[in-house]
Amino acid sequence: MNRKVDSGGGWQAIRYAWRKARESGGIWRFYRALRSKNACKTCAVGMGGQKGGMINEAGRFPEVCKKAMQAMAADMQPGITAEFFAKKSIDQLQDMTPRELEAAGRLTMPLLYTRGESHYRPISWEQAYERISDRLKSLSAHETFWYFSGRSSNEAGF
Repeated sequence: MNRKVDSGGGWQAIRYAWRKARESGGIWRFYRALRSKNACKTCAVGMGGQKGGMINEAGRFPEVCKKAMQAMAADMQPGITAEFFAKKSIDQLQDMTPRELEAAGRLTMPLLYTRGESHYRPISWEQAYERISDRLKSLSAHETFWYFSGRSSNEAGF
């Protein structure tokens, strides 16, 4: 049974931080990553910029949000191997929860889906770039639309 959350801080928040630290390879490794000169990967502010992480815009330490910790821990996971995609069919991947998919690791290689196939197939970066550029070259300017971010840029956070 899930308890109703009635606070954004306190012991629950501390336990969450410890859990994310363990997931990312240890307390000190996670702390060093959070303290790095960085911007929050979810909102682009609040991580201290050039002053180092965990410092808010007013200069107070320690300040960090759960979403920043979650994004940092996800970035610190090992990469998903090609063997994972050879074993897991697309149907199996669709049956996994978002939490299970995130816990599988980071995508570190381009993947190709071919219509009718049951699995994603890793391809080289060169193949991926060639496929993308060939497709873009085949389109007119009126057939494309570019959208980069609905939020302010991470650069603005610095």
